[in-house]
Amino acid sequence: MAMAVSVAGCGGDDDSGSDGGNKDSTTAAIEAARAFQQAQVDQDWEAACEARTERLRQSMGADTIAECVEITRAPRIRDYPDARVTTGKALEVEAFGPHPAGLALRVTFEAGTVAPGMVVNTALRLVPGDGSAWLVDQAVNLDESMGTGAKAVRAALARE
Repeated sequence: MAMAVSVAGCGGDDDSGSDGGNKDSTTAAIEAARAFQQAQVDQDWEAACEARTERLRQSMGADTIAECVEITRAPRIRDYPDARVTTGKALEVEAFGPHPAGLALRVTFEAGTVAPGMVVNTALRLVPGDGSAWLVDQAVNLDESMGTGAKAVRAALARE
């Protein structure tokens, strides 16, 4: 899957813990998460849908990439030319409900000058796909009142 990946840096999290093991694998997962979020910012729904697991797409009611695109497509309200996407560090997470074990991290979208102060934090669960690809299997928006660090990411992915 070819996607433009933001060059924004990684942000820190509030607790240590495992970094997900293999550094190359962890780096690939972080890049996949950042590319997934950037595809959503760019409203590249095909890339965003391709970055999801089949299980996640089916939970949305989409059996194919085309159906996923149709479900997630929305009219472009405004562009965010200076938006920033950053990530926290990758953390190992256990399987939960229908979600397999994998890596979790926080992805943050900052709208930039179009909507100053607009920040959205999302906890993502990534699981290995074909080859060296990582796919998003779970995405949960974080409530800033509950925090956005590693503990909040793990808790959000264990609630939904």
